[in-house]
Amino acid sequence: MSTEEGSEPQELRSSPVSGCIILIAIIVVFGGLVVLYTVVGLYQTGKIDDFTQYEPMAIKVDQPDEATASAALAKLGEIETAVEEKTAIRVLFTPKDLNALIATQEMLKDFRGQTYITRISPQGIVADMAQPMRKGIFDSGSRYLNGAFVFQPEIRLRTLAFKVIDIRAVEGEVPEQFVSNYAVLDFFRLDPDNEQIKKHINYIAAVYAEAGNLVVETGVKPGLEEE
Repeated sequence: MSTEEGSEPQELRSSPVSGCIILIAIIVVFGGLVVLYTVVGLYQTGKIDDFTQYEPMAIKVDQPDEATASAALAKLGEIETAVEEKTAIRVLFTPKDLNALIATQEMLKDFRGQTYITRISPQGIVADMAQPMRKGIFDSGSRYLNGAFVFQPEIRLRTLAFKVIDIRAVEGEVPEQFVSNYAVLDFFRLDPDNEQIKKHINYIAAVYAEAGNLVVETGVKPGLEEE
């Protein structure tokens, strides 16, 4: 899932796995494995050094019991069925559900130890992350932006995005303009040209954060006719 050197980091590419890939993508998008390139040289190496480290911080990995893992997986199944049948339901995912999926699903194994969702509030989803990044355009060295990332999920016309609204580094303070670059360049956005995204996005009516839960609502979007 990590981006190779020289590739474009703006989009998180989805897996070709069959089924309603957007459901797993809700979790995958928090992987934090996209290598962040410093945008157009706005930040010099010395500036980045103020809020990044050479090593990733330790990230907690849950060890859920079978009942917890099965309950989280069943919620994905509910949504997939509703999408296929084009029916409207509302499913709630707690941080425990999301972390259980990261800990147990083979598709998500590369994200263990990289991301841990700590809480969900109306302001957004808060996740501890160890985000690899480049020090600068002309510097091949790498650093880690370790801290708490705050995301707001957004359903858009053709895709699903998780907008970064705040980064609370473990050391130093992340400049506001640096945080804004995440939102402007859509580092955490699903590829709208992926066949599975195109197939299912019109039947995910809403994804949003509320107190304690990530809410996924299914149904045909307003203005779209059912097939």
